[in-house]
Amino acid sequence: MYSFNGRIRYSELGENGELSLVGLLNLFQDCSTFQSEDLGLGIKYLQGKKEAWWVNSWQIDISRLPGLAQKVEVGTFAYNFKSFYGYRNFFLKDENGEFLVKADSIWFHYDLDNKRPTKPTDEALKKYLTGNEKRLDMTEIVRKFDIPTEYELGNEIVVSKNDLDTNHHMNNAVYVSKAKNIIEEDFKVKKISVQYKKAAVLNDVILPRVTKNENSYIVNLADLKGDTYAIVRFEY
Repeated sequence: MYSFNGRIRYSELGENGELSLVGLLNLFQDCSTFQSEDLGLGIKYLQGKKEAWWVNSWQIDISRLPGLAQKVEVGTFAYNFKSFYGYRNFFLKDENGEFLVKADSIWFHYDLDNKRPTKPTDEALKKYLTGNEKRLDMTEIVRKFDIPTEYELGNEIVVSKNDLDTNHHMNNAVYVSKAKNIIEEDFKVKKISVQYKKAAVLNDVILPRVTKNENSYIVNLADLKGDTYAIVRFEY
Protein backbone atom coordinates (compact mmCIF):
# COMPACT_ATOMS: atom_id res chain seq x y z
CA MET A 1 0.00 0.00 0.00
CA TYR A 2 1.07 3.58 -0.66
CA SER A 3 -0.36 6.59 1.16
CA PHE A 4 0.33 10.23 1.98
CA ASN A 5 -1.08 12.66 4.51
CA GLY A 6 -2.41 16.10 3.69
CA ARG A 7 -4.98 18.80 4.41
CA ILE A 8 -7.90 19.84 2.27
CA ARG A 9 -7.02 23.06 0.45
CA TYR A 10 -9.41 25.87 -0.34
CA SER A 11 -8.69 25.30 -4.05
CA GLU A 12 -10.04 21.74 -3.68
CA LEU A 13 -13.44 22.77 -2.31
CA GLY A 14 -16.76 22.93 -4.08
CA GLU A 15 -19.25 25.72 -3.48
CA ASN A 16 -20.76 23.77 -0.56
CA GLY A 17 -17.48 23.97 1.37
CA GLU A 18 -16.67 20.25 0.95
CA LEU A 19 -13.98 18.57 -1.11
CA SER A 20 -15.21 18.69 -4.71
CA LEU A 21 -15.54 15.58 -6.85
CA VAL A 22 -12.77 16.72 -9.17
CA GLY A 23 -10.66 17.43 -6.08
CA LEU A 24 -11.34 13.91 -4.78
CA LEU A 25 -10.42 12.23 -8.04
CA ASN A 26 -7.30 14.35 -8.37
CA LEU A 27 -6.18 13.22 -4.90
CA PHE A 28 -6.62 9.60 -5.97
CA GLN A 29 -4.83 10.12 -9.28
CA ASP A 30 -2.00 11.95 -7.53
CA CYS A 31 -1.65 9.12 -5.03
CA SER A 32 -1.24 6.39 -7.66
CA THR A 33 1.11 8.64 -9.64
CA PHE A 34 3.27 9.24 -6.55
CA GLN A 35 3.45 5.50 -5.94
CA SER A 36 4.50 4.79 -9.53
CA GLU A 37 7.13 7.55 -9.42
CA ASP A 38 8.57 6.22 -6.15
CA LEU A 39 8.72 2.69 -7.60
CA GLY A 40 10.59 3.93 -10.69
CA LEU A 41 7.57 3.16 -12.88
CA GLY A 42 6.32 6.70 -13.42
CA ILE A 43 5.68 8.98 -16.36
CA LYS A 44 9.27 9.16 -17.70
CA TYR A 45 9.62 5.38 -17.40
CA LEU A 46 6.40 4.81 -19.34
CA GLN A 47 7.20 7.46 -21.95
CA GLY A 48 10.59 5.85 -22.54
CA LYS A 49 8.93 2.50 -23.17
CA LYS A 50 6.13 4.08 -25.24
CA GLU A 51 3.57 2.67 -22.84
CA ALA A 52 0.77 4.04 -20.66
CA TRP A 53 -1.71 3.01 -17.98
CA TRP A 54 -5.23 4.18 -18.88
CA VAL A 55 -8.25 3.93 -16.63
CA ASN A 56 -11.19 1.87 -17.84
CA SER A 57 -13.67 2.33 -14.99
CA TRP A 58 -14.25 3.68 -11.47
CA GLN A 59 -16.55 2.78 -8.61
CA ILE A 60 -16.51 5.35 -5.79
CA ASP A 61 -18.43 4.97 -2.51
CA ILE A 62 -18.69 8.19 -0.50
CA SER A 63 -19.55 8.18 3.22
CA ARG A 64 -18.80 11.88 3.61
CA LEU A 65 -16.46 14.46 2.13
CA PRO A 66 -14.03 16.50 4.25
CA GLY A 67 -14.03 20.27 4.51
CA LEU A 68 -11.45 23.03 4.54
CA ALA A 69 -8.12 22.33 6.30
CA GLN A 70 -9.23 18.91 7.54
CA LYS A 71 -6.37 16.43 7.83
CA VAL A 72 -6.70 13.35 5.64
CA GLU A 73 -4.82 10.27 4.52
CA VAL A 74 -5.00 9.31 0.84
CA GLY A 75 -4.04 5.74 -0.05
CA THR A 76 -3.95 3.25 -2.88
CA PHE A 77 -2.84 -0.27 -3.69
CA ALA A 78 -3.01 -2.66 -6.62
CA TYR A 79 -4.68 -5.93 -5.61
CA ASN A 80 -4.74 -7.91 -8.86
CA PHE A 81 -3.58 -8.08 -12.48
CA LYS A 82 -5.13 -10.14 -15.25
CA SER A 83 -3.59 -10.04 -18.71
CA PHE A 84 -3.27 -6.32 -19.51
CA TYR A 85 -5.77 -5.22 -16.80
CA GLY A 86 -4.77 -3.82 -13.42
CA TYR A 87 -7.15 -3.60 -10.44
CA ARG A 88 -6.53 -0.85 -7.90
CA ASN A 89 -8.28 0.36 -4.74
CA PHE A 90 -8.13 3.88 -3.32
CA PHE A 91 -9.28 5.35 -0.03
CA LEU A 92 -9.63 8.63 1.78
CA LYS A 93 -9.51 8.56 5.61
CA ASP A 94 -9.92 11.27 8.22
CA GLU A 95 -7.30 11.96 10.90
CA ASN A 96 -8.89 9.31 13.14
CA GLY A 97 -8.46 6.62 10.49
CA GLU A 98 -12.14 6.48 9.55
CA PHE A 99 -12.93 5.74 5.90
CA LEU A 100 -14.51 8.75 4.21
CA VAL A 101 -14.35 7.37 0.66
CA LYS A 102 -13.54 3.97 -0.84
CA ALA A 103 -12.88 3.52 -4.54
CA ASP A 104 -12.21 0.67 -6.93
CA SER A 105 -10.78 1.04 -10.41
CA ILE A 106 -9.79 -0.98 -13.45
CA TRP A 107 -6.87 0.12 -15.63
CA PHE A 108 -5.35 -1.26 -18.81
CA HIS A 109 -1.73 -1.24 -19.92
CA TYR A 110 -1.32 0.18 -23.42
CA ASP A 111 1.37 -0.04 -26.11
CA LEU A 112 1.45 3.42 -27.71
CA ASP A 113 3.51 2.35 -30.75
CA ASN A 114 1.35 -0.62 -31.70
CA LYS A 115 -1.86 1.02 -30.44
CA ARG A 116 -3.08 -2.00 -28.52
CA PRO A 117 -3.33 -3.20 -24.91
CA THR A 118 -0.32 -5.18 -23.75
CA LYS A 119 0.67 -7.07 -20.60
CA PRO A 120 2.93 -5.14 -18.19
CA THR A 121 6.38 -6.52 -17.36
CA ASP A 122 6.89 -9.02 -14.54
CA GLU A 123 9.18 -6.43 -12.91
CA ALA A 124 6.34 -3.92 -12.71
CA LEU A 125 3.86 -6.50 -11.41
CA LYS A 126 6.20 -7.59 -8.60
CA LYS A 127 6.72 -3.99 -7.47
CA TYR A 128 3.01 -3.21 -7.41
CA LEU A 129 1.93 -6.44 -5.68
CA THR A 130 4.53 -6.67 -2.90
CA GLY A 131 1.97 -6.12 -0.12
CA ASN A 132 -0.53 -8.83 -1.14
CA GLU A 133 -3.41 -6.51 -0.25
CA LYS A 134 -7.01 -7.64 -0.59
CA ARG A 135 -9.78 -5.68 -2.31
CA LEU A 136 -11.65 -3.26 -0.05
CA ASP A 137 -15.11 -4.25 1.16
CA MET A 138 -17.25 -1.99 -1.02
CA THR A 139 -19.67 -1.85 -3.97
CA GLU A 140 -18.81 -4.08 -6.92
CA ILE A 141 -17.46 -2.15 -9.88
CA VAL A 142 -19.72 -1.74 -12.93
CA ARG A 143 -18.04 -3.48 -15.86
CA LYS A 144 -20.53 -2.43 -18.53
CA PHE A 145 -23.32 0.14 -18.53
CA ASP A 146 -26.65 -0.19 -20.28
CA ILE A 147 -26.71 3.16 -22.06
CA PRO A 148 -30.17 4.76 -21.69
CA THR A 149 -32.19 5.33 -24.84
CA GLU A 150 -34.31 8.05 -23.22
CA TYR A 151 -32.53 11.23 -22.22
CA GLU A 152 -32.42 15.01 -22.33
CA LEU A 153 -29.62 16.79 -24.14
CA GLY A 154 -27.33 19.09 -22.19
CA ASN A 155 -25.31 22.02 -23.48
CA GLU A 156 -22.34 21.32 -25.72
CA ILE A 157 -18.89 21.12 -24.11
CA VAL A 158 -15.73 21.95 -26.05
CA VAL A 159 -12.54 20.32 -24.73
CA SER A 160 -10.00 23.02 -23.86
CA LYS A 161 -6.27 22.94 -23.10
CA ASN A 162 -7.02 23.21 -19.38
CA ASP A 163 -8.87 19.88 -19.58
CA LEU A 164 -5.88 17.90 -20.91
CA ASP A 165 -3.37 15.64 -19.16
CA THR A 166 0.14 14.57 -20.23
CA ASN A 167 -1.37 12.03 -22.64
CA HIS A 168 -3.08 14.97 -24.42
CA HIS A 169 -6.44 13.47 -23.47
CA MET A 170 -9.12 15.05 -21.30
CA ASN A 171 -8.16 14.23 -17.72
CA ASN A 172 -10.11 11.37 -16.13
CA ALA A 173 -11.34 13.57 -13.29
CA VAL A 174 -12.64 16.23 -15.68
CA TYR A 175 -15.22 13.86 -17.21
CA VAL A 176 -16.81 13.40 -13.78
CA SER A 177 -16.70 17.11 -12.99
CA LYS A 178 -18.29 18.09 -16.30
CA ALA A 179 -20.95 15.39 -15.96
CA LYS A 180 -21.90 16.63 -12.47
CA ASN A 181 -21.96 20.28 -13.60
CA ILE A 182 -24.50 19.48 -16.32
CA ILE A 183 -27.11 18.44 -13.73
CA GLU A 184 -29.06 21.43 -12.44
CA GLU A 185 -30.51 19.69 -9.37
CA ASP A 186 -28.42 20.00 -6.19
CA PHE A 187 -27.89 16.65 -4.49
CA LYS A 188 -25.33 14.91 -2.28
CA VAL A 189 -23.55 12.15 -4.21
CA LYS A 190 -23.18 8.81 -2.40
CA LYS A 191 -21.83 6.64 -5.20
CA ILE A 192 -20.17 7.33 -8.56
CA SER A 193 -19.71 4.78 -11.34
CA VAL A 194 -17.70 5.67 -14.44
CA GLN A 195 -16.84 3.80 -17.62
CA TYR A 196 -14.50 5.36 -20.18
CA LYS A 197 -15.05 4.40 -23.82
CA LYS A 198 -12.77 6.68 -25.86
CA ALA A 199 -10.50 9.62 -25.15
CA ALA A 200 -11.67 13.17 -25.77
CA VAL A 201 -8.93 15.44 -27.12
CA LEU A 202 -8.46 19.16 -27.71
CA ASN A 203 -11.41 20.88 -29.46
CA ASP A 204 -13.61 17.79 -29.41
CA VAL A 205 -17.27 18.67 -28.89
CA ILE A 206 -19.19 16.72 -26.25
CA LEU A 207 -23.00 16.66 -26.34
CA PRO A 208 -24.16 15.22 -22.99
CA ARG A 209 -27.24 12.98 -22.73
CA VAL A 210 -28.79 13.09 -19.26
CA THR A 211 -31.17 10.49 -17.83
CA LYS A 212 -32.80 10.82 -14.41
CA ASN A 213 -33.89 7.72 -12.52
CA GLU A 214 -35.44 7.34 -9.07
CA ASN A 215 -32.23 7.74 -7.05
CA SER A 216 -29.64 8.44 -9.71
CA TYR A 217 -28.56 10.37 -12.77
CA ILE A 218 -26.78 8.84 -15.74
CA VAL A 219 -24.78 11.21 -17.91
CA ASN A 220 -23.60 9.92 -21.27
CA LEU A 221 -20.79 12.20 -22.43
CA ALA A 222 -21.10 11.53 -26.15
CA ASP A 223 -19.85 13.13 -29.34
CA LEU A 224 -22.15 14.80 -31.85
CA LYS A 225 -22.83 11.43 -33.51
CA GLY A 226 -23.82 9.82 -30.21
CA ASP A 227 -20.65 7.77 -29.68
CA THR A 228 -19.71 7.70 -25.99
CA TYR A 229 -16.53 9.17 -24.55
CA ALA A 230 -17.51 8.25 -20.99
CA ILE A 231 -20.67 7.42 -19.09
CA VAL A 232 -21.09 8.52 -15.48
CA ARG A 233 -23.73 7.45 -12.96
CA PHE A 234 -24.33 9.46 -9.80
CA GLU A 235 -26.35 7.80 -7.02
CA TYR A 236 -27.81 9.88 -4.21
